[in-house]
Amino acid sequence: MLIRVQPAAPTTWFEENLILYETSAMRGDKVRIIDAHVHVGCNRKTKYYSEEELWKDLQEAGAQGAVIFAFPEDIYRIVDSVESRLRANEYVLSVAEKSPDLYPFYFVWNDFLVPENLDCYLGVKWHRHHDEPMYDYDEPRCREFLKNIKRLEMPVLLEEEFRETKKFIDENPETVVIIPHMGYLNGGYDQMQAFHDKKNVYFDTSTASFEAIEKCLGAVGRERVIFGSDVSGTQEPFFNFPRVEIEKLRKLNLKKKDLELILSCNIERIISKKI
Repeated sequence: MLIRVQPAAPTTWFEENLILYETSAMRGDKVRIIDAHVHVGCNRKTKYYSEEELWKDLQEAGAQGAVIFAFPEDIYRIVDSVESRLRANEYVLSVAEKSPDLYPFYFVWNDFLVPENLDCYLGVKWHRHHDEPMYDYDEPRCREFLKNIKRLEMPVLLEEEFRETKKFIDENPETVVIIPHMGYLNGGYDQMQAFHDKKNVYFDTSTASFEAIEKCLGAVGRERVIFGSDVSGTQEPFFNFPRVEIEKLRKLNLKKKDLELILSCNIERIISKKI
């Protein structure tokens, strides 16, 4: 659970949220770990990664929880229907309801469906690759969806092409944006320097190279880097298992306080306004 530290008269939302939130784990020797990039799903015909498998992988890594969201296979890649999207997102909620350390994100697709229980989610997963159907950011339904997530102060985990990523960030400066994989699928590592001075933009480490993580840390600092694995039932443990992804961070020989920020404090600080 999070313990709030009262800020000393912050002047902006971002100043307030740069105040460190102390966790119970930080008071002892053990570092609290929240994996901020995990897909879950229960449809064996599309992509399957159950809560039992999730907890097994988290426990093997010494992690206490995760940010969870649906698979793109259930949102649009294999099954593309309103019913499938609702089921996949509801499954995420049903898993998260069983633990205070699981944080559900709503996976939005290009129909910009707004469920009645959007406020039950703690953030938004926004996702497409270069060869997939596009979001129409100028569509009224998109603008309405953005109004809702701004009203709820939800962070957005944004996986998009570079031009769309830049457009989203430029047009929504008040929204916290987390770029997954250190930007590898948002235009490449080098393109991310365009966002290094944007205080509302964070970067998750999932499947990123050691060099990319090290370079990003040097550019934006410890407060804007977030641990994630992208574990999703991968059968071979060559990458993206939490225990494997954490090892990349440990090899950086960071101070304990810096490691705590990356492994849990940053993501929990971002979503703390919803807890």
